[in-house]
Amino acid sequence: VNSIGEVGLLQPLVVTPENIIISGHRRFKAIQSLGWTEVECEVKDIPEDQFDVHIVLYNQGRNKVATEILREIKILYSNLWIGKGNNKGGGKKPKMRDVISEKIGISSGSIHKLLFIEEHQPDLLKLIDDGDMSINGAYKETKRQMNFISLSEYVYERKKNIPLNIENLKIYNKTSEDMSEVGNASVQTIVTSPPYYNKRTYGDGQIGWESSIEEHLERLMTVMSECKRVLKENGSLFLVIGDSYDENGSLRQIPHRLSIKMSDDGWILRNTLIWYKTNAKPENGRIKRWGTSYEYIFFFVRSMDYWFDMDKIRVPYTTEPTRHAPRHHKTNASTFMNQQTNLQHPLGRVPRDFIEEDVIKTAFNQKEKFVPDENLEHGATFPEKLIRPFILATSKENDLVLDPFIGSGTTAKVSLENGRKCVGYDISPVFVDTSYQRCGQVTKDETVQLM
Repeated sequence: VNSIGEVGLLQPLVVTPENIIISGHRRFKAIQSLGWTEVECEVKDIPEDQFDVHIVLYNQGRNKVATEILREIKILYSNLWIGKGNNKGGGKKPKMRDVISEKIGISSGSIHKLLFIEEHQPDLLKLIDDGDMSINGAYKETKRQMNFISLSEYVYERKKNIPLNIENLKIYNKTSEDMSEVGNASVQTIVTSPPYYNKRTYGDGQIGWESSIEEHLERLMTVMSECKRVLKENGSLFLVIGDSYDENGSLRQIPHRLSIKMSDDGWILRNTLIWYKTNAKPENGRIKRWGTSYEYIFFFVRSMDYWFDMDKIRVPYTTEPTRHAPRHHKTNASTFMNQQTNLQHPLGRVPRDFIEEDVIKTAFNQKEKFVPDENLEHGATFPEKLIRPFILATSKENDLVLDPFIGSGTTAKVSLENGRKCVGYDISPVFVDTSYQRCGQVTKDETVQLM
């Protein structure tokens, strides 16, 4: 409105002889609000059944959200594909999709992804519109969910070939809100990452899809209470947790809310580690904020008498020992010169609380990352190298490690590789299956080499 009021209408409205607006709906509303009684128009004689197509083609200059783009895609498909069969842009010659791509100004790949998202996960379109998810990110999440559904149908057949009796590993296919299978004060270390609030679907009754944040936090605290029961007095808990945005565009601050509730419940927060993801997912280009590239890792203990072996997780120094300028001391007319040196620990320095994913290095941490069968891939895994120092520093060989949201089994695999036992929980039989398959590849030779 302000722009038109200052410089006038730079482009005429496009109308039919019957004064139906084809292009310029928003400009027409603007000049109405300015009180104009006349405006320049370009008259086009367009058949009524072609109105939608011409509206699409005349309005390519403005920015549109995903749902608007989808509407235009479907209009063009329905009008340009007449008499050409059922294969709209697929197969070996996707020419029509390329034509539509050129007309509306997005790639043919994005057209395919938007149509796929609309068919299988239409709720994600609003996240794209709001700038909270890219088209590519929503497409990957949709494919992950489709794989999950597909795998669920065949999970029991798959289990015929999965080793379900792995020594020192037990996974329960149930919620971790009740971990009565685990004895009091029997666990040395807990490493876990609960589901984001309203982000991913893993199964019926899962934590993460409650009707309110308060209910979500209440269920998480039920799990944390169980964790406190089973954890030894000298044990440690590492909670990897990220945040999400609400419908008003505000961070929900769930990590902070949960941390405060746990502190009020008697947990001692020793560190808030920052996991900086050097390969963070791309953000929608229309967002009006900084991109998200980190998650919190809360390091909790039950008491200050907790077990911690710093020498297992020291990291290399980045500089050589430094020498300060000599200090002169004068005593009884004699001058003495002392050379001061900063001594360095032979095993390395104390690691910092800012963790970059690609530079996590310790003497015990040189193995390649496991790459699971892509059909079994979990949507929110953390790297093995991220959690290995947590397990090495806070537990000993043959100690029990717990993951109440075990997912694809990263905690279990790292525990077994380093001579620990592991118990886990997951409501999805698919990911229980995945964890057993993954941990079945751990050999005694690997464990001995690491220890």
